[in-house]
Amino acid sequence: MKSAKKQPGRSAQERREDILTIAIEEFSEKGLYGTSTVTIAERVGISHPNLFRLFPTKKTLFIAAIERVVERIKREMIVPGQKSPDAPQEAMSRGYRSLHSHRELMLLLLQGYAACQDEEVLATMRRLSAEIFTQLEALFGGNTQQAQAFYAEGMLFTVAVAMRLPEIASDNQWANKFLMHDG
Repeated sequence: MKSAKKQPGRSAQERREDILTIAIEEFSEKGLYGTSTVTIAERVGISHPNLFRLFPTKKTLFIAAIERVVERIKREMIVPGQKSPDAPQEAMSRGYRSLHSHRELMLLLLQGYAACQDEEVLATMRRLSAEIFTQLEALFGGNTQQAQAFYAEGMLFTVAVAMRLPEIASDNQWANKFLMHDG
C-alpha cells in the first residue's frame, strides 16, 4: 500500500485528488462498509477532520471514487470509440482492456454494484450505468442489442480481472476460454 507523503501548503484540490487516489485503492479492496476513513486520512497524510472537510461523509467519498473510476472508463473507452467512427467497437475494446491492468478500478466498480442496497449508491450506479449504456448505444448507431452485448462483455472482463484471470490465461485453458482468447 502506498501512502501519500505529507506536503504542507497543498491546495484543497490537490488534497482532494490525493484522497480520491487512496480512496479508490481502499474502497476497491474493502468496499463501502469495510473501509476506514481513518486509514485513508493517514495514508494521505492529513487529519481525519480534514478529510471530512473535503468529503462530508464516507459515502460521499465512496460515490466520488466511483464517479472518478467511471470518468476514467469513459475517457479510456468511450472517447476512443467516438474518435473511431468506422470501428468504434475495436477502439473501445482496446481502451477497456487497457484499464484491466488497473485491477483496483475494476474492483471498485464491482464494489459499487455490491453496495446498491444503499439508495444513494443505487441511484449513482444506475445513473452512471445509464450514461455509459446511452453513449454505447449512440456509438453503435442506436443498436440496443450491440450496446447490450458490448456492456455484457465489459462486465465479463471486469469479473475476470477481479479473479485475476488475465494473469493465468496463457497457462489455463478455462481462463483462456472465459476471456474468449483464441486457443
